[in-house]
Amino acid sequence: TSPIPHFTLAGDWTSQKFLGSMEGAVLGGKLAAEVVANRALGNADKPLKAIQDHIVSSAKSHVATEPVGLKGDGAISFGAGAVGFGGQKELLLETDPSQFVEA
Repeated sequence: TSPIPHFTLAGDWTSQKFLGSMEGAVLGGKLAAEVVANRALGNADKPLKAIQDHIVSSAKSHVATEPVGLKGDGAISFGAGAVGFGGQKELLLETDPSQFVEA
């Protein structure tokens, strides 16, 4: 459920317990499907989860840091797929040469 009427989000970055993982993507999709099915049955949405006060207060003092162990700053460095190499073919060859092995 989202604050926008008739708009439901799914994905690994939604509010669920397995952030940033395949498990989170699956759970986010399952939870979104439950919302859609519940609405299709004409049932009222469950209330939005309240943001806990300690989350808000700790976010105010949070200082962002650079991720540890990453090489490069392109999408492939953060786990995303590559559409084109964009000058990062050498980095991909270094980090995952198996992608260049002929089948």
